[in-house]
Amino acid sequence: MRRRLLLLVTACLVLAGCGVSPVSSSFTEAREPSCRYQGREGTALMVLIAQAVPTASQLPCLELKPAGWSVSDVFVRNGRVRFGLNSDRVGQGAVQVVLEQFCALGKVTRVPSDHPGTRRYQEVISIEPGKRYQGAVYYLFPGGCVTYRLDFRSDEQARPLGEVSLALGFVTREALRQTISDVTDGKVPLDPPAEVAR
Repeated sequence: MRRRLLLLVTACLVLAGCGVSPVSSSFTEAREPSCRYQGREGTALMVLIAQAVPTASQLPCLELKPAGWSVSDVFVRNGRVRFGLNSDRVGQGAVQVVLEQFCALGKVTRVPSDHPGTRRYQEVISIEPGKRYQGAVYYLFPGGCVTYRLDFRSDEQARPLGEVSLALGFVTREALRQTISDVTDGKVPLDPPAEVAR
């Protein structure tokens, strides 16, 4: 039942079916986990991300794409979402973004969060001066946790980290729920109703 509703929501968004008003083609064409597209919160892919981790009150997304960066390896399944960012300066797989309900934190330091409604922690895993930096940034919030795994193969650290902070953001589940309601005239929920035990 849950899988059927997930496919129904996706089909409604992508194909503008289900007897609802046509969906803007520019909205459905966004294949990346964008925070906003054509004035709306989220994209069709963000719907799948929200449904993969239904407890998450915040959903990781791409605010903007700095020059030289690209999205790769989008992976969405029940309980886990992952996508990567490649950089022409600090390497392929420079950032892996992972959304799960829970995180296993390493040796972290709490730092002020740059996103409302989240707690932020940072971890330095390894530094090879002039060659490589590996670290992690964790964002904790009700119902979920996002990890940015950083692997910069360069003598640069501060600039790429700044670009990552600008590139990545969050959409609240409530904002995405409102987008789905607006796009489908309230006929399709973001979160399918809980199945009734028989």
